[in-house]
Amino acid sequence: MKSSMQSIHSKANGVATLLVFILILRIVSYFMLSDSVFITQSIKVSLRFLVTGLLVIILIQQQSNAKRLLIFTNPLPILFYLGYLFLGLCSLLWTSSFSDSMLQLMMDAEGLVFAFLFIKAWMINNNASNGLRLGKLLTVSIGIIIAVFLIGMLIDPAQFYRMTHGGEEARLGGFIINPNELGMLIGVGIGAAISDWKFAKGKLFHALTIVMFIYALILTGSRSSMIALMLIVFFFIMQTKDLRIRIAVILSVLAAIPFVIKSVIIKQGNVDEVMNMTGRIPFWKDLLSINFPREPLLGYGYMRIDYTDKFESINAYAGAMTHNTFLQALMGLGLVGLTMVLAQLALTVYTIFKTTHSCKRRLSIAILIPLLINSFTEFGIFGETNYGIIFYLMIVFMLCMEPSEEKLRTRVSESSHAHTSRFPERSSASAPVILQ
Repeated sequence: MKSSMQSIHSKANGVATLLVFILILRIVSYFMLSDSVFITQSIKVSLRFLVTGLLVIILIQQQSNAKRLLIFTNPLPILFYLGYLFLGLCSLLWTSSFSDSMLQLMMDAEGLVFAFLFIKAWMINNNASNGLRLGKLLTVSIGIIIAVFLIGMLIDPAQFYRMTHGGEEARLGGFIINPNELGMLIGVGIGAAISDWKFAKGKLFHALTIVMFIYALILTGSRSSMIALMLIVFFFIMQTKDLRIRIAVILSVLAAIPFVIKSVIIKQGNVDEVMNMTGRIPFWKDLLSINFPREPLLGYGYMRIDYTDKFESINAYAGAMTHNTFLQALMGLGLVGLTMVLAQLALTVYTIFKTTHSCKRRLSIAILIPLLINSFTEFGIFGETNYGIIFYLMIVFMLCMEPSEEKLRTRVSESSHAHTSRFPERSSASAPVILQ
């Protein structure tokens, strides 16, 4: 029996390592790893097919479990997201660029498949004894990536830093990844790490990981991600019943606010830049007043905002994307598309608060906070392809799927019968139970 349990733990550790490896490669597939567009695109496509293929292999090897254990308990958020993609597919009939819309649609559809396979592989391997927690997988995966960035900035600062504001401001991320997108990734890591805190065995290592995340977040100079960090801290501090901890954390946050405003929010004393969100607000005004009235109902096509590749704003810059995921949906798919994505998001949020699994609820909210904040200023969960969409879809599938209770009881009963046959003195209470 002891050797059997050791075998289960060994298998779980192997699966966990493989899932961490897959998640790291998936995130890396969104980075700019070469100056050559052809090489970068080739790496991105290769990595995405590789990790999706690895997940398929994992599930094929565990085919019987995969078929027996999972059911869709609340399919509506998934169906509405599929409806959003179907509307994008229909938009190929009127899009201003068939090739661009098709490429974005294919990448988002592949991302949907990846998120489904990843959550499925995690769920069928997660049980009471191995502690294969999604929060832990995210924490470790993102932690390794951020550690590489921090080491990289010491070894090759030209590659890992991006100079902005006339070369006066250095932001972690370089041209490998937009610093704001890196900040969002760190926000997801912080949310996952805090939600996984009480389950972690090595509390000190977990605390050091969170400190590393916060330090890296400051280096990105991402205003939106810093706001997300404060909201995550506020959310978790409201979960504790210890008034002293609440007061201590709130006072710490209040003490840090002047530093955050001076060093991150207001850069080089430029208040106007903050007030117009670095030119985004006049850009949005021009989009809504000039381009939206031209195609109000169905938009310019999936992930398109104009008849040409870039919208030439009168009062701001020329841009190919909106820096706001909801405005992106409005411009690309019109009022019909915006209604679809708002309904899908509302269903997801409703499912989060409806779920009886407190761990799922905490993790979902902790991840959704940085994703939503990022969605108001960058690519976002319905915007052009980015890893934020993958994390969002992971939340959706985690909430909408769970082990089938009927099949689970059958498996537990069979397992109990087998154990009591070999070890009559043991009760059925020792049978494994699948947890979320």
